[in-house]
Amino acid sequence: MSNFAHARIHEFETTHLKSTAGTGVSSILAEEAAFLNPASLSFFNNGSVYFQRDMLQLKDDKGNIVQKPKSTGVVLADGNASLSGTVSYVHQEEGAIKRSRWGASASAPLNPGSAFGFSMRKTKDENTLTNKKIDYYQSVFGVTHSIDTQSSVGVVVYDAFKSKGQATKAIVGAQHVFVDYITIGLDFGANYTAEEISESLLYRGSVQVRVLDDFYLRFGAFKDKEHDEKGNGFGLAWIQPRLALEFALKNTTQDADTTINRTESKVKEMSFAASLRF
Repeated sequence: MSNFAHARIHEFETTHLKSTAGTGVSSILAEEAAFLNPASLSFFNNGSVYFQRDMLQLKDDKGNIVQKPKSTGVVLADGNASLSGTVSYVHQEEGAIKRSRWGASASAPLNPGSAFGFSMRKTKDENTLTNKKIDYYQSVFGVTHSIDTQSSVGVVVYDAFKSKGQATKAIVGAQHVFVDYITIGLDFGANYTAEEISESLLYRGSVQVRVLDDFYLRFGAFKDKEHDEKGNGFGLAWIQPRLALEFALKNTTQDADTTINRTESKVKEMSFAASLRF
């Protein structure tokens, strides 16, 4: 990994999103509005403080552990009937890249069942091999529509103005709750600025099962053709009116690419999070 084009760090995901392999563009989520669809927070009328810690293992094509980096995320969220918003900070280390990112988002209802959101992120990436640093801003636009109490759809556009982060993508999603305790989610997206859009397709799917009223089991899988990646996630959450504790495991495999001298690599993530609502 000799430069920013080939040395890539994964986008930060909350513990919830790691457990669903990133699926959730259409989900009605609070803290996730800081990183996924900023519109979703508009459906909440409370605030929260969120803290997350991730531990990663990076393995080479022979299965050897080459790095054990850590990541941290903090979110302050305020849901309101008229205007909602989040402030977030993320620090990540992965491979040769260190990232610090500040973010802010705002969302508001369009009508009783729909909301629009916008977020802005300021990022500093550092390549520790070359000592090269880049600073850039990214914008995210999102819409969430609640069809009824069981179904919702959403759309989000990442990095809409093609920043140095090179993360431009549009994703649509749908979610439905079956028999009150099983939730199915699907996301589908692509880099709409790519020369061959079909080579940048992203597929994600997830299942959430509520057990014993307070506990939630989550499973997910994804395939990202643009970055030659595929993987899965698993998680468990304990949700109370004021307190939520979450745990997740996520596995990602990146295929080899001889054109840029890249061998197959694997990333294993273990994530813990706690949020306090008020």
